Amino acid sequence: MKSRIHLFLLVILCALQFSCKDSSNALIGEWLRHDFKANSEYKLTFEENNTGYIVDQQTTGQGVISNIISIDWKVNKDKLTITQNDKDIVTTFEFTSNGNLLLVDFSAFDFIKQ
Repeated sequence: MKSRIHLFLLVILCALQFSCKDSSNALIGEWLRHDFKANSEYKLTFEENNTGYIVDQQTTGQGVISNIISIDWKVNKDKLTITQNDKDIVTTFEFTSNGNLLLVDFSAFDFIKQ
């Protein structure tokens, strides 16, 4: 009987652990847009302090051209708000079965975690 109680408590604890998962933690890191090429990359970086940056890099015959934009970000349920240059971009976000990030109202392409 005692082992059944322990098993029941363990199941409850596991259920609570997984139901309280913070989806914003899954965003943290560097994400490369999946249409990257040898001469073109677009990356999003989400840092733990709700800041980050966007890097748009193009390689030409004259060299590398990079634009870096600082961002702030926050999550509310399935909505991600990215603030850049005092403008808010609100998009839904979800993860594909292979772990890629979809930002429907931000990009037509998904992002691969680096």
